[in-house]
Amino acid sequence: MTDRYAWGVAALVHMYDQLNDASMSHSRQLGGYITLLQCWIYEHFSSVAESTADQDYDETSPRACKWIATKKTVKSIRTPSYRERLDRLRIPDVCWIPYGEHWEVRDFHVRSCYSGLLRWGPVAVYYRPERVVRQFGYTQTIPAPPVDSWVLYDDIHDRWMHYEDHIVPAGEVYVVPGACSSDYIDWFFRISHPFMTPGHTIDPLPHGHAPQPRVVPQAPQTDIPRVPESGASSTSAEEPRHAVEVCDDIVKRLERHLSLGVVTLGSSTHEVIEECLRLARSVTQDHLVYVRCRHRRRTDQA
Repeated sequence: MTDRYAWGVAALVHMYDQLNDASMSHSRQLGGYITLLQCWIYEHFSSVAESTADQDYDETSPRACKWIATKKTVKSIRTPSYRERLDRLRIPDVCWIPYGEHWEVRDFHVRSCYSGLLRWGPVAVYYRPERVVRQFGYTQTIPAPPVDSWVLYDDIHDRWMHYEDHIVPAGEVYVVPGACSSDYIDWFFRISHPFMTPGHTIDPLPHGHAPQPRVVPQAPQTDIPRVPESGASSTSAEEPRHAVEVCDDIVKRLERHLSLGVVTLGSSTHEVIEECLRLARSVTQDHLVYVRCRHRRRTDQA
């Protein structure tokens, strides 16, 4: 009887629903079976959460049995420390496919690439694996925007029973773990909140972890500087202000790309970015910028 139920789907839907409630600003706790989320964090983010692997663990056992964690271990780190560790994460710090040795016992099923609604009783949640294809060994690209639409429970059931018709298309297999398309990072910073504590300088981490600058994503400047009218008072200090701001924005964008580890150190691309940073910093730090003043002709009207 129990073999007829998709218990994995039920657990995932319940956890997604609880995480949705916990993401609200007024929430102060998280309900449900959190072991699934906790072990997922241990597997993917070893530099964020302190955990100990059981040396006697056997792959024939459930994967959660691999980790030993006590309340003392979990409560030893304060919330601000977790936030700082998350903000310092770089692409090489993430273990994208941690379950390779476990697949000999529990093989990967293509059903995990199903995209659509999942249902457990009256609760329905969206499952979007196309947003995390790096966990399946593929290069991450910009996913399609979510579509909100009313569906019947029977439609959700029918789609699940015919999951093979709703599988995320296989993309390009990545060569370097965590690889993404050239336009993905810029898109990600525009639509998300990549840092939990932006605008705060932090000390370097031990064990060779380089700090990641906290950059607050900003909307592109759309205001065109107003050209002063003929005869209007203008100071030389005000003229290069726009150029300095643009160079400052260029510095932040380039530093962000270097900190994410998407550019290989020592490559020609890395050298070009470093050279551009030096040029832009000479403007933002030393104000070495020349702006030629332009005046519009003013025609007196009768």
